[in-house]
Amino acid sequence: MTIGELLREYRLEKGVTQKQFADNIVSTSYYSKVEKSEHRITAEDLIAILEHNNIGMWSFFRKLSLKGDFQYSQHTYIEDAVMNAYYNSNKKQLENIKHQVEHGNIPNKEELSLIISGWIECMKTGQDLPDVQVREELKEKIFNVPSIDLNKLTLFCNFMEFYDLDSNFYITKQAISKCIDSTDADIQEALLSIISNLLYLSIKEGNYNYTDYLLQNAQKISMKPRLFLAKMLIALYGNLIKYHFENKQIYIDKCRNLTETIKLVGMESYSNTLNKVIDNYIK
Repeated sequence: MTIGELLREYRLEKGVTQKQFADNIVSTSYYSKVEKSEHRITAEDLIAILEHNNIGMWSFFRKLSLKGDFQYSQHTYIEDAVMNAYYNSNKKQLENIKHQVEHGNIPNKEELSLIISGWIECMKTGQDLPDVQVREELKEKIFNVPSIDLNKLTLFCNFMEFYDLDSNFYITKQAISKCIDSTDADIQEALLSIISNLLYLSIKEGNYNYTDYLLQNAQKISMKPRLFLAKMLIALYGNLIKYHFENKQIYIDKCRNLTETIKLVGMESYSNTLNKVIDNYIK
């Protein structure tokens, strides 16, 4: 059974039309194709429709798993829902997803719950008390995994700000040693993102002990379209580092050119954030 087929089953049980069930969350015509499995519904829209119709997310996924092999898709939708909630700063939805995961029958739910807790930690401001236990458990998970794979790289990349610079460099050095020669685009992207994050943290803390090593290894990964943003960020941080040592305006001008390019490709908000980083750096 597909997601669309189960949605149709719930809708018919309620005795409502497709328009009433979808409630303009998606168009009626689009929803009709979802029921026919001609369109894939996003995690955000699926959860919104379930909430509108008072259908528990976990009850829905549990019923779906009983009617077919849905383990992979189940994880995919939950992970998509988590990321959507995070990027929309919806802490309440994150906490709701975490509650449903913890009380549901899902493989590896302890690990998934920990990762969701990590995203909740990322949303905290300076006024919020950190959950030290969650942060330490994530750190231990990263350190204790015997082999470095894409999942570990992604986990580490997401939660680097929780830890001190030396710990971050220790793990990054292991990742570079293991993965620098990989031709897998996903691994290359994750590794460049880690290097970019660590360059930013180094600049933020005024510690340049590791920056040459990081920049040299970033250059070893050849450019390809999907790596464009990560390469742009590394170039930006590289120019900030040059400005630190040489105090030449040309390096700030290059940084501004990079943020303008990011703006031109449609990421205006992110470009503005990077310009604020530059402004704070040159004060």
